[in-house]
Amino acid sequence: MGEGTRRDFFKITAALATAGTLGAAAGAPGRRVAVLGGGVAGLSAAHELVERGFDVTVYERKALGGKARSIQAPGGLPGEHGFRFFPGFYFDLTDTMRRTPFPGNAQGCWGNLTRATSYLLSRQGRPDLTAPFPFPLPPNPRIYSLTSLIDTIISGLQSVYRLSLNEAGFFAQKIAVYATSSDERRLGQWDHITWADYIRSDWFSDEYNKFFADGTIRNLAATKSKDASTHSIGLVGEATLWSILGLGNEPGGSVDRVLDGTTSERWIDPWIAYLGTRGVRFNVGWEVDGLVLRDGRIASATAGPGRTIDADWFIVAMPSERAARLVTPALATADPRLAGIARLRQDWMNGLMFYLKREVPLTPGHVNYVDSAWAVTSISQAQFWDRDLTTYGDGTVKDCLSTIISDWFTPGTFNGRQAKDCTPQEIAEETWRQIKAHTPEITDDLLHSWFLDPAIANGTNDEPLFIQHPGSWNDRPESRTAIENLFLAGDWVRTPINVTTMEGANQGGRQAVNALLDAAGSGEPRCTVHQLYRSPLFELDKAEDRLRYRLGLPNKWDIRDTRWP
Repeated sequence: MGEGTRRDFFKITAALATAGTLGAAAGAPGRRVAVLGGGVAGLSAAHELVERGFDVTVYERKALGGKARSIQAPGGLPGEHGFRFFPGFYFDLTDTMRRTPFPGNAQGCWGNLTRATSYLLSRQGRPDLTAPFPFPLPPNPRIYSLTSLIDTIISGLQSVYRLSLNEAGFFAQKIAVYATSSDERRLGQWDHITWADYIRSDWFSDEYNKFFADGTIRNLAATKSKDASTHSIGLVGEATLWSILGLGNEPGGSVDRVLDGTTSERWIDPWIAYLGTRGVRFNVGWEVDGLVLRDGRIASATAGPGRTIDADWFIVAMPSERAARLVTPALATADPRLAGIARLRQDWMNGLMFYLKREVPLTPGHVNYVDSAWAVTSISQAQFWDRDLTTYGDGTVKDCLSTIISDWFTPGTFNGRQAKDCTPQEIAEETWRQIKAHTPEITDDLLHSWFLDPAIANGTNDEPLFIQHPGSWNDRPESRTAIENLFLAGDWVRTPINVTTMEGANQGGRQAVNALLDAAGSGEPRCTVHQLYRSPLFELDKAEDRLRYRLGLPNKWDIRDTRWP
């Protein structure tokens, strides 16, 4: 089946599935499930439920796939809400991808993942540093050119020179503290302070901050050091380190993988098509705005005037800020933990596509523009795609620098304005200048056009990202609620991976399904929910630290800037 034929098949099948019903969920009594939200969490829940014989209807206000979907730019060019990547320590999401058929792939959509082998820390006015991801060894490694290798050596030496031994030693000690901290301390102490506070970013140099505060966590946790809890940054950083060393990865996994085409073509559209063939119904354009509580159960949901959703079971798989609007005083009384959803926070992290007239593979992986005021990161997509980009649009686009802006509230390097206060044109111009200031390979003659995520409009963001602010674990609910037939799914519920990720969203969906199966007394097998890899190296230290924490003592390695529980 050719690429064009595959695309047409998925679009037609998905369209038929989406057009399936308008209104109440159909099906056998006791088996009808309304999934409120059609992002990764909602689709994951629908996938697990329909394969267990439930009648599932998904209600989505905007577009199936949520923040993971592709967004078509004007002129037929491919766009994204933000570039995707699939770390090797993802197990649950990739399991779902393996179970999603894709023509020609024995392992389904998982077979569309391709490996990235490097991570470029690009510096403004200084040589860049390219970090290799060598394990497992690629058959045809493409990590360094002679120039990038020389730049990496120079950049590494410059950083060593600019970082004092005191700074390096302090940070190393803080890493040792987190690595040997018990789960009780991580959640009871480190989850309540920011990463910036934990590593004392205000004590040390700009170089220290560029590498250890925000500079190296933008891709890891999609957040900023002054906003995110230490536990969130530490946990995903730890998982990434083990992944780089080849530990804790799924079979066939490597530390950084991307899709070999647009997210929707290579994953989301086939997923929707498969679920449609299994009987899942999709109602798009339904903005759920209320849950009707009666006799301790959800009797129905509402989606605007005249739209009522009837089902036996309800899974809220909406973003946290929208789920919070459903929590009425009556619901909070029925389950007081639901009130915490309103205290969860969101931040902006959205995509900006730069379409280029020729291929510019800056590195075979992600690029972090370390000195950019707006925390810009990117990936050159053409090098990874099976489909030639000239088949899109007017045929003159040969590459896409898929870019993400993670800081919308710091004045720009050149225009001195916050991104949120700029027009789309001003955002594109300032971001382009910040990128050009980092790398001479990006020049004005390359630019064909640009496309900003349409969620950004008039100083607002219609699709922000949940962030793990200090203490947020206490406010994050479990997937099972005290209301018998109501369940929660999303990366904002408590999950083993903790951090805002597609894996977390998938885990939230699986947890919701397991809770529903328990409540229904179902004999169907429960969904697996993967726990992150734990190295045996630190288990004795963690056991000792568990006792120290219960006694009100600091971690035994916390000897510089000691933090007491």
